[in-house]
Amino acid sequence: MFWFGMVILIFFALIGLCSVCRGIVRGFHKPESDREIILIEPIKSEQENAEYLLRRAAQKVLWMGRFAPDRVIALDCDMDDCTRKLCRLVCGDYPFMELCTKDELKRRIKEL
Repeated sequence: MFWFGMVILIFFALIGLCSVCRGIVRGFHKPESDREIILIEPIKSEQENAEYLLRRAAQKVLWMGRFAPDRVIALDCDMDDCTRKLCRLVCGDYPFMELCTKDELKRRIKEL
């Protein structure tokens, strides 16, 4: 019983250590730059794992610290209404994430 308790204690200690390391990495500020790094996640119609894809991209951004992209764009590749609503909800959870259509993305690229 003693060993079981020690294993659980060590497990949670490692989780806490990982959280501290994550906080330290996120604490580094990005250097100021005149260019914007964008991660584009294309989402198709009736894509069952759309929420997973967007949240995975968001977690990558959060973990990357100073090397993270500035924006994550959920690219609407002919989504159905249900998928589009789900993507809007997920994008609302993260300030660096937005939903964009192909035409909007083309317009933004031309502006660069």
